[in-house]
Amino acid sequence: MRKVLFLLIVLLATLSLQAQTIKKGDKFWDGRSLYTVQEVRMGTIVYMTTPQDNELTLEKVTGKNGEYKIIPSRQAEECPIRDAEWNWRVQYIRKDGMNFLAVRKPNGDAMWTMVLTPDNESRCDAQQADLINANWENVINNTLLNTPYLMNIPRKQLRLMRNAILARHGYAFKSKDLREFFSKKSWYKPGTNNAAIKLNIIEQTNVELIKSEETIEAGLHPGDLMGDDGELVEE
Repeated sequence: MRKVLFLLIVLLATLSLQAQTIKKGDKFWDGRSLYTVQEVRMGTIVYMTTPQDNELTLEKVTGKNGEYKIIPSRQAEECPIRDAEWNWRVQYIRKDGMNFLAVRKPNGDAMWTMVLTPDNESRCDAQQADLINANWENVINNTLLNTPYLMNIPRKQLRLMRNAILARHGYAFKSKDLREFFSKKSWYKPGTNNAAIKLNIIEQTNVELIKSEETIEAGLHPGDLMGDDGELVEE
């Protein structure tokens, strides 16, 4: 019995490792370009390109399941991910039905996402157009956002979007303007225990993406943000 249990544990660990490994032929959409994995060298170096000849190379981090880092490519003189730097970590997330890469800043926040997809570039472009044209209140909690989508949104709206994710869970705001804004929403029911709120992987990542874009747009540091600043996810 113990031997069977041990073999089952080993099998589950192996499947988990395989599930978080990037494979040749995988395609990832970042909201602007469709990257296709051209080769995986020595099982650790992932080389992917776009139809526009952009290159992205990742190296698997030893001992870290599902973690990679950005390294220089053959032709790329600078990091192809906007505002990212060489050696920044990239986490392959496969959770709650979502399969995507999250480029993380040194503080751990996601600042860029790339979704695993079976679609071609035309289909991805169409899906991006649907996202842009949708009412943000209807997608903020159930759709994984991407940075190209957030780039052209004013900072004041980004703040509302970030806090709307918490508001859907009944977050009780301290800032008067946020209380007044969300009190007009029929679905907003403020609770009494903010600490009890748990975000799913989509919501958590969206909060981090929006915060990253807020700081980039205004040239600020996270501590400079005004009003409710998503303290919940900082804990």
